[in-house]
Amino acid sequence: MKQIAIVVTNLAGSGAEKIALMQAKLFEEEGYRVVLFLVEDIRKYDTQELSFPIVALTKRKNTFKMFGRLGDRLYASILQSKMKKYGSFDLVISNLPRADRVVKRLKHPNKYFVIHMSYKAELEKFKASRAKKKLKLYQYLYRGENLITITDAMIEDLHHLGIAYQSVQTIYNPFDFKYIRDRGEIPVDITYDYIISPSAFREQKRYDILLDAFAGMKTHIKLLILAKSHPRLVEMIRDRGLEERVEILGFQQNPYQYIKHAKLLVLASDREGLPTVVIESLILGTPVVSTDCPTGPSEILTGALSRWLVPVGDVEALSNKMDEALAATIAIPQEAIEKFHQDSVAKQFVQLLHTEGKTV
Repeated sequence: MKQIAIVVTNLAGSGAEKIALMQAKLFEEEGYRVVLFLVEDIRKYDTQELSFPIVALTKRKNTFKMFGRLGDRLYASILQSKMKKYGSFDLVISNLPRADRVVKRLKHPNKYFVIHMSYKAELEKFKASRAKKKLKLYQYLYRGENLITITDAMIEDLHHLGIAYQSVQTIYNPFDFKYIRDRGEIPVDITYDYIISPSAFREQKRYDILLDAFAGMKTHIKLLILAKSHPRLVEMIRDRGLEERVEILGFQQNPYQYIKHAKLLVLASDREGLPTVVIESLILGTPVVSTDCPTGPSEILTGALSRWLVPVGDVEALSNKMDEALAATIAIPQEAIEKFHQDSVAKQFVQLLHTEGKTV
């Protein structure tokens, strides 16, 4: 039986980490042996019901990061040693740059690096010196490697940044529609109508834009935020006088029940990869209003759903579009989301066991 190694920085709660879990589940359901390796032993996702091994390289965050490339070699040596305990692996898939730095040092004939975000959009937000340093890192990490992007637009970004990869292909993130919908049917103890933002409190999520737009809405409704409370977020809500209209529920193991029962999901980001919450919302039948940021929303909200894309940073447009969406009856065609179904994605992932980077 073929064996696959999935490597990710940790399971601290981000969308990319969740996708690494999905990758592992996908291969296991296809009948392969899977081991999930964590660079750091940080876990917020519930992993108790998972049957495949989850193996941490270190117990603490950034154990060897201070040593730079020497640290990467130390991590890689530990990974190689722990992999040997399980025998040989036919495929290695790495997720996120921290893990990529480790897997880059790994000697394996069939390894792939999944690019989860627009590096071009990321670098544009940095000061020149930091952007130059990061660009050099990305050019080094992915030179001569086999890459998987999670959107088509990311391939153009790689060309723009001069990343000389060996091969590249787009494979959308996999989603278990039945699992998501079943979990979405669980009732919530909420008696009022609400719109929802299930995004972590990070700079690129632009909660300032979201809260400004929400404050300007004509529709009287509440906003639920599924993110860990942060003093700055609380301050932003208070500064806009929204204490009675906005509730921070924190990170939820089951966000689907809250998304399912929302009237609308809103994403105000200035950059994304392939935003998981947008796809999950459509799977659950909850309409979405999103900024048309690089790189994912325009590949998700296609056809008639593209009407619900707004320019990045446009508070008035976002506010008006949320009001418009709440007043509309929005149909979500199955064909718009079918490309994200795990069965469709599984065929592409399984093919990696046989191509060894030959897709260009």
